Parts: sequence; C-alpha cells; structure tokens
Amino acid sequence: RKYRLRVLNGSNSNFYRLSFAEGPGFHAISSDQGLLGAPVALKRLQLAPAERADLIVDFRQHAGKKLTLISDMRQLMQFRVSAQSAPDKSLLPGTLHPVRRISETKAIKTRRLTLDEHLDWANQSTEVLLNNTPWSMPITENPVIDTTEIWELVNLTADSHPIHLHLVRFQILDRRPFDVMEYLRTRTMRFIGDAAPPEADEAGWKDTARADPGMVTRIIVPFEGFTGRYVWHCHILEHEDNEMMRPYEVLAAKETSGI
Repeated sequence: RKYRLRVLNGSNSNFYRLSFAEGPGFHAISSDQGLLGAPVALKRLQLAPAERADLIVDFRQHAGKKLTLISDMRQLMQFRVSAQSAPDKSLLPGTLHPVRRISETKAIKTRRLTLDEHLDWANQSTEVLLNNTPWSMPITENPVIDTTEIWELVNLTADSHPIHLHLVRFQILDRRPFDVMEYLRTRTMRFIGDAAPPEADEAGWKDTARADPGMVTRIIVPFEGFTGRYVWHCHILEHEDNEMMRPYEVLAAKETSGI
C-alpha cells in the first residue's frame, strides 16, 4: 500500500540525497512549513540539515521485495514489503494546498548578507561567520513587524550552508552563480549565469534554505506575528557553535524612527 514517510534531516552536518537503490520513485507532498501546491514526482530528494519533507511511497508494485533507501552509495534503511497487499483506498490528489507566491514588489528592503570563512596559513578553516560579523557584535538586521524583506545570501565559502531563520517562514526566490574572487577583491557583484528558480520540492513554505557555494540565494521573508529578538544561523552544528549565528530583532513600527 501507500505510506507517508515524514522525514527530518537531524544530522550535525550530513546532506542526504535520498533515493531507492532499486529504482522506484516517490512523491514529495510537503517541505519545512507545510504542504506543497501539488505532489512532486521524484527519483531523488536532497535534504540539508534541519530540512523536512513528507514523502508518499507506493509499495504496491514491489510486493515481496526488499527496497533499500540510500544516500548516494550509503545504505540508510531497508524496507521489507509484504507479499500480500493491504486495503488501501487512498488516492494521491492532483493538488494539495495552494501556495501563494510572494511578489518581490512586496519587499520594502533587500539585505545583502555574506557567508564567510577565515582560513589559517595552512588553508584550514578557523572561523565561519554570517556577514563577517561575530555573534557578540551589535544587531544589524532589524526588520519591522508586518513587513516583507528579501535576504540575499552571498556564499563566499566552498561549502553549502543550510541557513535557518527562527520565528518566520519564507519562500526561496532563486539561486544565481557569481564571480566569488571578484567579489572578494572588489566587493563588486558580477553574475556569471542565469538565476535558477527553486526546485519543485522547495517551492512551498520554508524556514531553512540551502545556500550553495558560489551562489547568491535569495529568499523573501514576511516578518509576521511577533516582535522581539531571534536568531538566524547555519544549521551545520559545528558551524553554528563556532560563530555562524547572528541575532536579529523584529521591531514594532513605532520603534523604527532613525533606523
């Protein structure tokens, strides 16, 4: 029968690329913050640390077989499918829950925020930072309640970073490659390719976005619900515990004078 698998990547730092070694596909029906607009047929699903997904796997065509869930060549889990079917009247609908895409024109501010890494003389990493700023420095991200912003995550490192914002949900706009060395030398942004929209399984509401190396990953964020101080950070544990975390503060409208 069909099963719904609710998947969380709870690893410190592993990125998983989930597929079945024997070849069957599956459908993604949700991302971090709820249902997608429609089921997405996949052969492989990539999840960074902290990302979540709900998957529908139909085992009916594999009665009596063993299926192995893998990440690249790493075996993760074996499913032993009964030779006898179970009653299953469920249907996978063509549409799920409408996801209203946020227009970029709704954003009142765009912030360009870098992901940085410092290396020692032996080219070993000594520090990773957000916007080249340690945790203890004054807050520089101070959105206003009930407004929308675009955050441009400029990855200057050689790693992918799952960037997580507390309090909010957001949508991924696109990813676009840029000339990293030119940016490091001159702080000039020169794009070297076209912007790519999010993958279909990323097109719902998110709270964690994969910022790939050499890419500007843009997210659009409505700051709704609560004012106060929260954090945004890389969800690789060893990175967030070593300064790749920053506070941000959502202000009431009356607090914005002079900001």
